[in-house]
Amino acid sequence: MRRKTFGFIAVFVGLSLIICKTHAQNSSDPVLMTIDGQPVRVSEFLNIYSKNNVQSEVADKKSMEEYLELFINFKLKVRDAEVNGLDTVKVLKDELAGYRKQLSAPYFIDSVVFRKLVNEAYERMQWDLRASHILLRCDKDASPSDTLATWKRMDEILRKACSGEPFERLAIQYSEDPSARDREATSQHPFIKGNRGDLGFFTVFNMVYPFETGAYRTQPGKISDIVRTDFGYHIINVTDKRSALGKAQVAHIFFQIPPKASHSDSLRIQARADSVYQLLANGADFSKLAKTLSDDKGSAMHDGVLPWFTCNRLVPEFVEVVYPLKNGEIAKPVLTSYGWHIIKMIDRKPVASFDEVYNDLIQRIEKDMRYNLCKQSLINKLKTEYQLSHYPKALSDFYNLVDDSIFVGKWQMPPAKKLKKQLFRFDDKKYSQADFAQYLYKNQKKQPAKDKITYVNNMYKAYVDQEILAYEDAILETKYPEFGLLMKEYHDGILLFEITQKKVWDKAIRDTTGLQQYYEKIKQNYMWPQRKEATVVMIKNIADAQTAKQLAKQITEWINLADMTTETIKDKILQDSMLLVDINREKFLDGDNPMVDRLHKPGEMTQDVSPDESGKFNLNLVILHRILDPEPKDLADIRGHITAEYQNYLENEWLKELRSKYPVEVDHKIFETICARN
Repeated sequence: MRRKTFGFIAVFVGLSLIICKTHAQNSSDPVLMTIDGQPVRVSEFLNIYSKNNVQSEVADKKSMEEYLELFINFKLKVRDAEVNGLDTVKVLKDELAGYRKQLSAPYFIDSVVFRKLVNEAYERMQWDLRASHILLRCDKDASPSDTLATWKRMDEILRKACSGEPFERLAIQYSEDPSARDREATSQHPFIKGNRGDLGFFTVFNMVYPFETGAYRTQPGKISDIVRTDFGYHIINVTDKRSALGKAQVAHIFFQIPPKASHSDSLRIQARADSVYQLLANGADFSKLAKTLSDDKGSAMHDGVLPWFTCNRLVPEFVEVVYPLKNGEIAKPVLTSYGWHIIKMIDRKPVASFDEVYNDLIQRIEKDMRYNLCKQSLINKLKTEYQLSHYPKALSDFYNLVDDSIFVGKWQMPPAKKLKKQLFRFDDKKYSQADFAQYLYKNQKKQPAKDKITYVNNMYKAYVDQEILAYEDAILETKYPEFGLLMKEYHDGILLFEITQKKVWDKAIRDTTGLQQYYEKIKQNYMWPQRKEATVVMIKNIADAQTAKQLAKQITEWINLADMTTETIKDKILQDSMLLVDINREKFLDGDNPMVDRLHKPGEMTQDVSPDESGKFNLNLVILHRILDPEPKDLADIRGHITAEYQNYLENEWLKELRSKYPVEVDHKIFETICARN
C-alpha cells in the first residue's frame, strides 16, 4: 500500500536549488528524551513541531507541552514498529529507498550551475538562430592522436572559411554530415537535394548543448570556433538571428512540384500559385481555395490549417516567411524543396514568462546533457573538498593489465598479486588497482575496439566519480542535518503508517466481534428520538379525482390487511393500468415528511388529491401504523461512526500498553530551555 500522507511527515515539494552545508554538533543538539533507551534530540522535536504548528505564529509553553505528549505518542508507535521488525521488511525498505533517491537528488548537483543553466536557457528561448555547419566525425573515445589529427583538419577548414571561401562549398567538399550533399535517386529513395550544411532555424534544446552554446555565442554573419560534441568537431556559420517565433499556426495552399518535373512544368506550377494568390488578394475565400486546390490533402480537409509548430519543425524557407506575418495576413507564394506554398497566419503564441516556463525548463534540463554539467561540477568540488589524490604510476602500470578482450566482454582480472598498488585516495579512503579491476570486470561489454589507454582512462574517471558520489551519498544524513531530519520523518512516517494500520485501522475493520462488543457498551450514545412508522403512497397519472379517492379507499383497506405487503399492494394497483406508483413502509423523524407530521395516533390516515399540468391527478396517501419510543440505532446504521470510535478506543488502549512497555525519560531542563527560546 502506498501512503499519500503521514501524520508527522513533511511533504517535499520540488527541487531545492539552495542547499546549505551544515554539520551536526551534539553539543548544540542535546538529547531531549529517550524512548526505550533510544535518544531523541532537540532538533528532531523542533523540526516536527514547527511543521505541525503552522496555525500558530507564536510557540508558547502550553502548546509545546501539549505537543510534547503527542510527539511522545508518535515516537512510542515508531519504536513499537521497530521492535516488531517492520523496519526490516523489504517492501518498506524499498519504499524508503525510493523516497530517498528522490529527496537526495538536489544534493548531487551544483545548484549554482543549475540556476545559471535555467537562466541561460530562458535567455536563449528569446531568440531563434539559423546556421550552417561542417562536421568532421570523431568518436568521443578516440585516441589523443586521432583526436588531434581531426582537430587539425577542422582547423584548416576553419582557416579557409574565415579567409572567404564559400561556406556552402566547403560543407559540400568536407562535411561528414551526409545531408550536406545531394543524394541521387535510387530504387529505394528519390533524389534528395543536399542542404549545403544549412540546418535551418533552431532554438534552445533543439541541438546538443555544446553545439547550441557554440551557435548562440557566435554573432550572425560570423563563424564559430571549433566546437566538440559527441558526434565530432563542428564549425558553425550563424546566418540569421531573430526574435523567437514561439509557436505558430498557419494555413497553406500547397502546389507540389513532382520530383522529375521539367523546367516548364515548374514554371507552370509557379504561375498557378501566382494566379491563386491574386484571387486571394482580390478577396477570395482562403478556406475554400485550400479545400479545392491544395495538393496537401491532409491539411486541405481542415481549410489548409497546419498543426502548431516551432521554428525547427518545418523547412527554413517556409519558416522564414512566417516570422513577419501578422494574424490573418497572407504571404506571397514561397518555394521550398517540396513545391510552392501560399501561407496565411492564423495565430501565434509568444514565449511565455519565466515563471510560466520555469518548471518545464527544470524538467528539460534534468533530461538534457546540461544536467551532467551540474553533476560534474559538484563532483569536481567534492574532489577538492575531500582532497582527492591520484597515483599516476599505478594507473600507467595498470594499462599493461588490460588487453583487447575487454572489447568483446571476455577480459579476466589478473591475479591479486598484480593489483596491489594504490590508484587514488580521498578523505582517508583508499582504492587499489584491484578495486578498479573489479569495476572494469563488472562493466565490460561487447563494443567496437577503441584505443585501450583512452578507454581505461575514461573508465577510470567514471570509477573515481562513482566512488566520490557514493561516499557523499553515504554521509549525506550527517553532512546535511536538514536532510537527515527529512529522511527521519519519512522513515518514521512509513513505520507509523504500517504499525497503525496493523494495530488500529485493520483491526477495527476485521474484528467484528470486538466491534459488536464495543457497540453494545456505547449504543446508548446513539439513540433514535421518537419516530413514527407509516406507509407512504404516491400515485401519478390517475384519470380523475373521483377515481383517485376510490383508489385511496381501496389502498387503505389493503394496507390494514395483515398479509398484504407493499409489493403485493403495488402489484394490485398496477393491474390493467398505466399508473406510476411508489409505496413504502418506513420510519420517520419529525420533519421528515409533512403528511406524516399531521398524524398523531396509530391508524390515522391522511390523503391529498391534486391535478398536475397534464390534467391528470396525483394521489398522496399516508397511514400511521405506530409511534416508536426512543431506542439505540442499529450498528448497521452507524457502522462508520462506531468504527471510528472503536479505532480511537483501540489506539488509546495501545498507547497505554506502549507507555508501560517502553520507558520514556524526558530531560525537563532541556525542555524548559526550548520553551524559553521559543
